[in-house]
Amino acid sequence: MSKSIAQIKEEFGKADEKEREALYSMYDADARSGVQKLIASYRKKEEALRLERERLSLMKSYERKYKDAEMICGIDEAGRGPLAGPVVAGAVILPKDCEILYLNDSKKLSASRREALYEIMEKAVAVGVGMASPARIDEINILQATYEAMRKAVEQLSVVPDLLLNDAVTIPEMPYRQVPIVKGDAKSVS
Repeated sequence: MSKSIAQIKEEFGKADEKEREALYSMYDADARSGVQKLIASYRKKEEALRLERERLSLMKSYERKYKDAEMICGIDEAGRGPLAGPVVAGAVILPKDCEILYLNDSKKLSASRREALYEIMEKAVAVGVGMASPARIDEINILQATYEAMRKAVEQLSVVPDLLLNDAVTIPEMPYRQVPIVKGDAKSVS
């Protein structure tokens, strides 16, 4: 007696990538449309995952270029464009072998995907957050307040960075090597 489609689906659900290859071979000849749709669905998911890993590999080009730096810190700000509110900056150091799927510029992510990406906090070697209030922005201007928030974020790190990969700016008064990257949050995993 052949397995039901539900049983085959359960097999695929429990299988890792190598085991799925064997399952494809085993069930490729199964003429049932439900089985063929299941195989097509898993192959499509695997292709999407392959493309995502390829995209992430491209996003690691700066990290590869500066592989001599042990602690690479990525820095970005939020709140620089709005008319009101603080400017907040985040600094993060990820492990060199870290893979966080679907990492991207937050403006290109859905709210649920941003929430899921909170795993960054669990995987990070160090995280720092800095803020400049609206009053401080009025006092020193938005750009200077952004730099201040970024410096504060770096100061909050529990480890000392070797290199800063900054989103589009060079931060004054920083004793670390810096690389400004235009649209860095879409070009670098850090």
